Amino acid sequence: MHSDPENRMSRRQGRSKSYWGWVATAAILIVGVYFLSSDPAPTTEVPLAKAPPIQAPTPEPEPKLLPAPDIPQKPEPNPIAVTEEPPEPPATLETSDQELRKALSNNNSSVLLGSALSNEDLIERGASIVDSLSRGALPFKALPVSPPGEKFSVSTIDGEDYMNTQSYHRYDSYAQTISELDTQTLTNNFNRFRPLLEQAYAGLGYPGQDFDNALIRALDRVLATPQLREPIALKKKESVYLYADARIEQLTQMQKLLLRMGPDNIVLIQTQATSLRDALLNPPPN
Repeated sequence: MHSDPENRMSRRQGRSKSYWGWVATAAILIVGVYFLSSDPAPTTEVPLAKAPPIQAPTPEPEPKLLPAPDIPQKPEPNPIAVTEEPPEPPATLETSDQELRKALSNNNSSVLLGSALSNEDLIERGASIVDSLSRGALPFKALPVSPPGEKFSVSTIDGEDYMNTQSYHRYDSYAQTISELDTQTLTNNFNRFRPLLEQAYAGLGYPGQDFDNALIRALDRVLATPQLREPIALKKKESVYLYADARIEQLTQMQKLLLRMGPDNIVLIQTQATSLRDALLNPPPN
């Protein structure tokens, strides 16, 4: 039995505070959902004019995910002429933070992404994020991204509560950041740091070589999230709102929170998830 991955990250002293670009961008691409978990229950209900009841759409049950395929190993490059300069020593878990941040420093200039690049123990943190997302769980502690400033709100129609579609726009900047990520840069750095990722994943109690399968499973869960265009019915339980449709409420934590971003933002995220998945599984010939 594996212990809670949120409590399994190693914490070492004396490391520089930098964040691995690939982990931050890939993690945001996979969901961009940590900030969603920080949403408080709405404090203000927005009454609307009396209108005919709107029936919330009925999504299909979450499809059963097929076994995740392996990501091919990157072929070794053709040998080049030997230079007099000695090669740099390979990165280790203890020395990788600065290299990882530098590798993706030009991938995206978003303030949102920049705010996520201020942590340490980056590869271990990234392995924990992917592990959580591959199971449909939320990496509450591993990816501290600030929540939107606006509050979540509901719309009331004929006494029934619905998710206020205007709330979707709180996440436009997050989805836009995701849509601007460079897929090739992400895949290049996945291959570059793959051995360390597998080492960190093994530290969580899994076979290290299964890390790539976990990453693909996480992307598949994003792609399996329904795009609901009609207002979504809610029901209040104590201080929180739940989805009124039991089939929506039975989706994974990650998928239920993605729904709060709205269908247009989900499309942006799923488009990038598709591109990343294809690039990882179908690398160009060397």
